[in-house]
Amino acid sequence: MSKCSSEIINLINKVEPKIKSSLSQTSYSEKEDLEQSIKLKIIESASKIESIESPGFFEFKNKFKSK
Repeated sequence: MSKCSSEIINLINKVEPKIKSSLSQTSYSEKEDLEQSIKLKIIESASKIESIESPGFFEFKNKFKSK
């Protein structure tokens, strides 16, 4: 398991109590589907954020220094 995967799993584990409490307001027949959808959205969002390339500090600093 990669470091990224374990970080996403840790994130899901941290928010799982909130997910479950929110799902308490949902009908029993839809709880599992909604829980799975929420977790999938977390994974997709985390992957999208991870793929964003941001500049390093000095690269960022030099970009504004040259303006």
